[in-house]
Amino acid sequence: MAQAIVFGRVTTGLELKTSLKNNPYVMFSLAEHFGFGEAARTQFIQVWAWGHLAHQLVKCSVAKGSTIWVSGFLELSDYTRKDGVTKDKRLKLTLKDWGFLPGTGRSRQEPASQTGAMEAPAAEPPTADIIDGEREELPE
Repeated sequence: MAQAIVFGRVTTGLELKTSLKNNPYVMFSLAEHFGFGEAARTQFIQVWAWGHLAHQLVKCSVAKGSTIWVSGFLELSDYTRKDGVTKDKRLKLTLKDWGFLPGTGRSRQEPASQTGAMEAPAAEPPTADIIDGEREELPE
């Protein structure tokens, strides 16, 4: 796995959930824009936050449209699209730290690096080949 820092805009709402092993988590999509002119493009990263970081994101009102930076471990994973046939890959980031981008009118009350942010639990997010989108399996 590679460690990465990504700057982008949250494209999905955050909902605090609980895994099968009773670990709190949130999963959301982050759009990263890069390049200029005709070379400009957007890449979407699926971000997973566990434990204290999951609670912190929700408490600080991170929502669809928020511009934030995230850092953590980046992984390229295979999955099957909703049509059940098309194979694809997605970038997944296990969150270790985050913050609002300057100039967005928000500031985080307590930085994760100063609050003893919890490490992600040993259980990884689901790796099922088929993802329903509306009824994904709970991670362990």
